[in-house]
Amino acid sequence: MPRSVLFIKHIEYETGGHATTLLSHLPTREAVFETRLPPLDELAGVVITGGQMSAAEVDRFPSLDATADLALRAIDAEIPVLGLCLGHQIIGRALGGEHREGAVDAVGIIDIELVAPDPWLGDHVGRIGAMRWNSDVVSLPPGATLLARSETVDNDAFRYGSAVGMQFHLEADDRVMRLWGSVASPTLTELRGADAVADWRRHLATDDTLLGVVERGFGAFAEACAARL
Repeated sequence: MPRSVLFIKHIEYETGGHATTLLSHLPTREAVFETRLPPLDELAGVVITGGQMSAAEVDRFPSLDATADLALRAIDAEIPVLGLCLGHQIIGRALGGEHREGAVDAVGIIDIELVAPDPWLGDHVGRIGAMRWNSDVVSLPPGATLLARSETVDNDAFRYGSAVGMQFHLEADDRVMRLWGSVASPTLTELRGADAVADWRRHLATDDTLLGVVERGFGAFAEACAARL
């Protein structure tokens, strides 16, 4: 079977946002709550999207364990792996980071400080305003390189071999925000109000610094996956 980029989703309405759009020229496939994931020789890359469960709820969601196992094997095989929010926590836990449930209450556009250049973060060093929606955090795994931090989260992004985890939602586009504002439980609107959500949507659509990181970052990830096709 030809290789493709696997999007692993632990919640039905996650679209992958900018990641899906900027990888649309590559062959992709989805796994939603799957515990039987494809063999490594069928994969050009892996994207692990977000979800409203905890990465520690492995008894309730067996797909979390299957995803962690695949991520570790993909890293060993030098297959590109990208973890977004929950995906960041799954990879971080699997690599030995300390996972803490309910450590923060982060909803909205948060100032993220990118502290080391990485192509999957557009090689940007400095501050960006990115969407966060999380209460759990994971510490920097042993041997990983810290890429980003914020006022409330010490490890907002890291690189470990062929994997990058991002606690923030770099993939959040307007469709993602509309779904989070209408389908998620609770919705963003219920949590912070319609005016706040409208402001976040405007920021995500118009902030040139953030959009540059999005385009360059997911573009570089796509190139890494394309090299394995």
